[in-house]
Amino acid sequence: MQTATLEVVIKASAYRLAICILVGLLLVCTNLKAAESLLLLSGDSPTYESVASTIISQGPAIHIDTSYPSHLTKNSEQHLSSYKIIISVGSKATEFAMQYGRKNSTILSTFIPRLQFQRLSEKYSNRIAEKHISTTAVFLDQPMQRQLRLASLIKPNLKKLGFTLGPNSEKMLPELKKSAEDMGFSLNYQTLALSDNPIQRIQPIMDDSDLFLVIPDPSTFNKTTAKWLLYMSLRSKVPLLAFSHNYVKAGAVAACITTPEDIGRYTAEQLHLIEGGATPPPTYSPYFKIVTNPKVARQLGISISTAENLQRQIQEDENQ
Repeated sequence: MQTATLEVVIKASAYRLAICILVGLLLVCTNLKAAESLLLLSGDSPTYESVASTIISQGPAIHIDTSYPSHLTKNSEQHLSSYKIIISVGSKATEFAMQYGRKNSTILSTFIPRLQFQRLSEKYSNRIAEKHISTTAVFLDQPMQRQLRLASLIKPNLKKLGFTLGPNSEKMLPELKKSAEDMGFSLNYQTLALSDNPIQRIQPIMDDSDLFLVIPDPSTFNKTTAKWLLYMSLRSKVPLLAFSHNYVKAGAVAACITTPEDIGRYTAEQLHLIEGGATPPPTYSPYFKIVTNPKVARQLGISISTAENLQRQIQEDENQ
């Protein structure tokens, strides 16, 4: 009976969210001046909608219209001309907002990787400056200090951290070096070109590292590479620190993740600040979760604490 009741509640919640989104879309299409804030979603996936619903439920009590870039492609600048604040969820929505946002508006980009936000900010820097648009962001990925702290908890005797970078992620190297220096271990890495065979380049790094940090880079990291990394990890007895829950389920030992609800919660907090007249700097969410795979840890011959303990230790460090 309880299960059936829970299913009804879940379905009702999903139905209410769909109605809210639909009402928002109707407002955008029929009455552009109904609100001064726009929640712009990159797509209609449940993930984006989860971020959006959390922002709406926990954000300031203001009228927020909701739409998608695909619904606003005609007369785009006119569509966005009435909005002082655009909360863009995902890369596609952020690019659309930077292209067509009105003068003196504020763009709060969320659920976007830091490197992607920086790339778009550089691409549209002239227009952003010309229109006096303020931009800020809540990043989807994790700060390096947090990931390396998790690495040191997973492998307390960590001396050498292995990883690879690609054309899109090589800008992360200074941050990695600084974090590793602060924590007292060395880096073992290669920067891969598009023409490289990643498997051949990764194997020597894996064999000569205490732990391997998986850094997602679309230019060099794909499903085949992901599978080979898992295989090499088990063969070399080197734990993988991943970036997603699914990768941990597949065989990585642990990951630090931020859920859509975590992102939505912190975005709502930032929106409160913006409504109060401040524009906070782009930042990572302080809300995160640790996920682990104890079975894989045992196969690799290492003992790890529970996900809850690991999360608590990292949070205590960050709050000091």
